Amino acid sequence: MEKKRNIVEWAMHYRQIVILITCCLVAFGIYSLPQMQKNEFPDFTIRQGMVIAVAPGNTVNEMVEQVTKPLEDYIFSYKEVKKEKTFSTTRDGIVFIQVELNDELNNKDEFWSKFKHGVATFKSQLPPNVLAIQVMDDFGDTSALLITMESKSKTYRELSDYMDELKSRLRRINSVGRLTVSGEKTEQISIYLDPERLSHYGLNEQLIAGQLFAKGFVTTGGRIQTPQYVLPIHVEKTFNTLYDIQQQIVYSDASGNVVRLQDVARVVKEYPHAESYIKNNGTKCILLSVEMKKGKNIVQMGKDIDNVLEEFKKELPSEVNMFRITDQAQVVADSVNTFLRELVIAIAAVVIVVMLLLPLRVALVAASTIPITIFISLGLFYAFGIELNTVTLAALIVTLGMIVDNSIVIIDSYLEKIGEGMSRWHASVYSATHFFKSIFSATLAISITFFPFLIVISGMIHDFLLSFPWAITLILGISLLVAMLLVPFMQFWFIRKPVPTLKKGFSFMTFLQTYYNKLLDKCFAHPYVTLSVGVLSVLTGIFLLGKLPQKLMPVADRNQFAVEIYLPTGTSVEETAHVVDTMENVLRRDERVVSVTSFVGCSSPRFHTAYAPQLGGTNYAQLIVNTKGNKETVELLDEYSPRYTDAFPKARVRFKQISFSQSVYPIELRLSGENMDSLKIIAEKYLNVLRQMPEIRVAQTNFSEPQTSAKVVLKEDEASRLGIQNMQLETTLAMRYGNGINVANVWEGDYDIPVTLKSEQADCAGFSDLENELIPVLGGTQVPLRQIAEVIPTVKDGQLVRRNGIYTITVMADVCRDVNVTALTRVVKEKLATISLPDNITLTYGGDDEQDNENLPPIMGALAIAAFIIFFILLAHFKRISIALLIFTSMTLCIFGTSVGVLLQGVDFGMTCTLGIISLMGIIVRNGIIMIDYAEELRVTEKLCVHDAIYHSARRRMRPIFLTSAAASMGVIPMILGKSGLWMPMGTVICYGTLITMLFLLTVLPVSYLLIFRGSTRKRAKMEALENA
Repeated sequence: MEKKRNIVEWAMHYRQIVILITCCLVAFGIYSLPQMQKNEFPDFTIRQGMVIAVAPGNTVNEMVEQVTKPLEDYIFSYKEVKKEKTFSTTRDGIVFIQVELNDELNNKDEFWSKFKHGVATFKSQLPPNVLAIQVMDDFGDTSALLITMESKSKTYRELSDYMDELKSRLRRINSVGRLTVSGEKTEQISIYLDPERLSHYGLNEQLIAGQLFAKGFVTTGGRIQTPQYVLPIHVEKTFNTLYDIQQQIVYSDASGNVVRLQDVARVVKEYPHAESYIKNNGTKCILLSVEMKKGKNIVQMGKDIDNVLEEFKKELPSEVNMFRITDQAQVVADSVNTFLRELVIAIAAVVIVVMLLLPLRVALVAASTIPITIFISLGLFYAFGIELNTVTLAALIVTLGMIVDNSIVIIDSYLEKIGEGMSRWHASVYSATHFFKSIFSATLAISITFFPFLIVISGMIHDFLLSFPWAITLILGISLLVAMLLVPFMQFWFIRKPVPTLKKGFSFMTFLQTYYNKLLDKCFAHPYVTLSVGVLSVLTGIFLLGKLPQKLMPVADRNQFAVEIYLPTGTSVEETAHVVDTMENVLRRDERVVSVTSFVGCSSPRFHTAYAPQLGGTNYAQLIVNTKGNKETVELLDEYSPRYTDAFPKARVRFKQISFSQSVYPIELRLSGENMDSLKIIAEKYLNVLRQMPEIRVAQTNFSEPQTSAKVVLKEDEASRLGIQNMQLETTLAMRYGNGINVANVWEGDYDIPVTLKSEQADCAGFSDLENELIPVLGGTQVPLRQIAEVIPTVKDGQLVRRNGIYTITVMADVCRDVNVTALTRVVKEKLATISLPDNITLTYGGDDEQDNENLPPIMGALAIAAFIIFFILLAHFKRISIALLIFTSMTLCIFGTSVGVLLQGVDFGMTCTLGIISLMGIIVRNGIIMIDYAEELRVTEKLCVHDAIYHSARRRMRPIFLTSAAASMGVIPMILGKSGLWMPMGTVICYGTLITMLFLLTVLPVSYLLIFRGSTRKRAKMEALENA
């Protein structure tokens, strides 16, 4: 009867099948690499939206009471809304409510659909003067490209026509999603009435407006219906051109004399006064935002768009230019290529280490498992729909040392067995079979420990890490299969002789083994000293860990940064533009700057996931500055930030480096309460404290400076006598002092031109002009406004902010560059503790402190769960609590190496450091299992005492432990040299942690085992005797 083969023997026997399957999978991996979906980072779900309500004529306080509060109450009735993160900003006649949804909500589209329907129904419960409520569910959508179309000579209308043509071509690309144009200006026909001429003919604005509105009104003309046919009636529009409007008869007498509109008004086609506009490098432009459909390859989309743009540029006039101010496709391509280059370097580094430390044939077998595992993993990534991004590539780099580790352990055992005289076939089968349990437990320990992050952490960090555990598990699973099924035959075929113990010439491993043996002898001679050194290292590590600069989410490596400019509320757009132009000219003169795009009165669309658009206004502007590279970005920010933050008397200039943190400002102090006066007093005190701190660059509040306004109060008796009503007065004033009143529309094809009644002095009047403004009354005469109303100058709030339905003033501060926010926040808290708060005011911290408090506890919880899982894997492997506890406790040895590495490299301790620590824990467990397993085996099979067993095990297992640690450290060195703000900390933790911890593991662990289990051989023998009795 044929003996039943185990899986390793089966793979050896049917090696052709295994090799064929391996070759096919490797080939599929090579094919997959260019085809894979690529991205810089995984898809984030930005769970934010915006509700905008408009009620012209309402003051800020009326808006809050009549519109904001009812809307907030309605929004908070949805359980999916995260109340504490939802806030409203109310201004005259308009309210913006930023709605944030719970992190647990995955199907946001379904919610927004339900929410939009609900808000549309709820509008009927608001005052009738609320003209519109808009729900923007695309607030969190990120643009893949921002393209400007600019020209000094062409009009906005011509630019819009070119843009429409470009949009129609881009829509043909399958992966292109939403296309949105910003910065467009529409022509209008402005009718500037002459009050004197109107008065001469006994006319007034209301009569003219009524006539024009009636003439421009469009409805159905009915139909003629007979038994045979239906014939629709269309009344030809009166207003089709500018000339039609100029020739409109506004007055005629009995003699047939007529007065046309052009006789009493100046009628012109023009671009109205802009409240906001966009410029690129000082040239007027319009902006196209291109979004990508979900699940598409952004790099391929970028190439397709490039082809369209190249073709389209050839057809554009020479005076029209296009420029890409943000190009996520290029960023992703560069990012993925850089990471792939780092991966290749890392593979080369690990292979070189293995080949330097091992004989050539041994090294080739071990090193060959790296490309095999990597390519098979890439193929499976493609098959399972895991995209290639920096997170999955980081998983590949981190696991490099672990991939080669499995092979090294098996080959090391194989060499030992053929050295003892066992046949190559049986040695090969034995080495893989014997170590399967150890390698499987170690692989499981590393793989499974990343999954608690997905269970415990929610929101953006969950989305960010989603693919990391799956990628690690897949790679290590493949590595395990390669080690079990392919390596046994490879070592049997290529390694035919044992490594000679006495080699001619210098051998680094022999040299290392000699000195390690001496060190081990000293450690065993002084076990308590060795153990004390280990405990001291852990305590020192914990102390240093508390001193580490912390930053959960780092800044992004980008060749661009933003400049935000704030002026007092009520500042004209021209005044804001003056500051913008000055700042723009300064930046453009610097040769490190490629382009400067100015958003005056508005902000750019979201072009980076974590950088949300700000609310616009005539007192706000934003610059997007493109530089030659990330290095230049940092240089410019270091240079210009201190110089220009306070360079303008009325303006606050903020230089913003693009970051992964979702907090708008690093330090935010939120004061909440119902008494606005108390809030203002405390906010001013806090502001003064912050402005006196040298580490603070900019400090401001979101409570706008008081705004001066003109309050018109009708003298009821006089107004009634003259037949003046509120509606008539408001219409007259709006016509003369606002943007005018829309009375008709002229269509030129698909181009809509509004017809607007305006006053010549709409944009250049003073307070006295308002008092003396002539208001038409009964009888065709006019009286000055001061006769029928009091005009009172008043000071009122510019904007009011409510968070979670309570008035909130936020004191916001930006810190100087290279200042650690976590440490500074602690100092700020100490200083603010001296200022007593009234009972009705509460203080909460936002910014980075809020982010840390939300995310650090779950991260620490995930770490604790990971450690707990590792302990039970160890328990399942050894079936002894004492051994499981020993290896579990030895994981603390990584703290010292981690702290030293982070301090030496000068990086911040952030989220990716935690991933590095978990990887370290896995490596320690793996090495611990290999060492203690062998010691336990020697005690059972060779009947050695505890001292001899662990002593021989440590000496024998030093080689594989050193090799795997060296490979793991070398693998992440490209990550450190790449200086990525996100991945360098992780590489630092793994590199320094692995090397330093290896030293402690090879000395402290054997000594600890000796001290704990000394004398346990007799106890075990007694227990076995009892069990067998």
